[in-house]
Order: sequence, then structure tokens, then C-alpha cells
Amino acid sequence: MIVARLRAGRREKAVQGGYAYGAPPYGWQAVAGGLIEQPAEQVGLARARELRAAGTSLREICRQLEAEQIPPRRSDRWHPEAVRRMLQHEAPYTLRSRTT
Repeated sequence: MIVARLRAGRREKAVQGGYAYGAPPYGWQAVAGGLIEQPAEQVGLARARELRAAGTSLREICRQLEAEQIPPRRSDRWHPEAVRRMLQHEAPYTLRSRTT
């Protein structure tokens, strides 16, 4: 019952135009119910995408981001899983076009 209520509340907030899906992904910030780009993190996101497109491994991307002093959001060091999740989608869930 609790899960159903939370899901319905999130859905209603999203319908009204608010951001309702947990912590915003790396490179984005929730402001006034919507998502805006966070410039400092967008630099790190672009660099990670550039390295991945060149065939660099996730661990090497972590090393490179740390060498370039691009900080992760919630830690002192980059972790390969954090980089994988960060690179998983071009845009956050709420900004992607939906197909139904």
C-alpha cells in the first residue's frame, strides 16, 4: 500500500511538471521542481563521454577524471560503477522522450 501511494504521488508530481524521481543524476540539479544543468558537473560528464567514446575503460576514466581534478558528487574518488551509471543515458529519465 505504501509503495502504491508513493508511486501515485510521484506520478502526480511528474504530471504537474515537477521532478519526482529521487536524487538528480550527475550533471543535473533539481531547482523549482525541474532539472537544470550544473555546469561544473557537465564538464566532467562531457569528459567521461569523450573518454568512453575513445574506448577507454571505466577504471581508466576514473583515473583520468581524478587526475584532471574533476570531483564526483558524493565521494572523494570516482568508482567504475558510478561512471557506468553516469554514462548510461544521454539525458536524465525525466528529460528523455517517452514512447508509449
